Amino acid sequence: MLEDDFNDCLAKAIRGHGGTIAHLAKAAGITESRITSCLNGTEDAGVIQSIAPHLQLNPDRLLALKSYHPKVPDVLGLTRVVSPFGHLGVNAFIVNYGATTLLFDTGTDAKKLHELAPSPTALFITHGHPDHNQAVSEFKHTKVYQPNQLHHGEQLKFGTLTLKVLDVSGHYTPARAYFIEGLTKPVCIIGDCLFAGSIGGCTGSENYTTALANIKDHLWPLPNETILCPGHGPLTSVSQEKENNPFFSPPH
Repeated sequence: MLEDDFNDCLAKAIRGHGGTIAHLAKAAGITESRITSCLNGTEDAGVIQSIAPHLQLNPDRLLALKSYHPKVPDVLGLTRVVSPFGHLGVNAFIVNYGATTLLFDTGTDAKKLHELAPSPTALFITHGHPDHNQAVSEFKHTKVYQPNQLHHGEQLKFGTLTLKVLDVSGHYTPARAYFIEGLTKPVCIIGDCLFAGSIGGCTGSENYTTALANIKDHLWPLPNETILCPGHGPLTSVSQEKENNPFFSPPH
């Protein structure tokens, strides 16, 4: 199951563009009631085809979300831990390779993290929302890297693993993604900047513009096979999001 349905994506785009249903209805030439019904979960292909271009969304990808199930290979050393939050929970990740054990976010309950990784090398936080960092205080003897301590392009080495810091601010500022090389596949822990088939919600048009730009500039250049590990919902990959995410249309 995806974190967002078509109507969630529409609502995020409307909010991100700073528009109103009334303005959108006028621009698209349809009634406000039809848009409202669509936002409430009634899939109306006519409405979606009409309003998506005004929101710079890909209508065909919106309509295809119900059958979008990203597939990624298992990566030796990468473990997802889900703790309670919302309808799908919140993801934290463990990267274990040789003598190195890296944690990414804590979720709302770190009990499973402590069980699987009792002596972590370091803990990296993607952004400051409490569902992602709620249990930081439990890791008193672990080196914790907060987003405001790390800069875009900075690289850290842990044994044979290389970790590169990427700025993915927008949904939250500051926010960092962590691109890891040295496992069987390249992996990027991305927090809430992007979900399979969607993006993280943004407050205001400036943050929305920043979020989209950072995804395009900092995630899309990664190798297409890179496994993307979001804060909510299933894992995906750079190639699958380029092909299926309605917030990004292929270049003309």
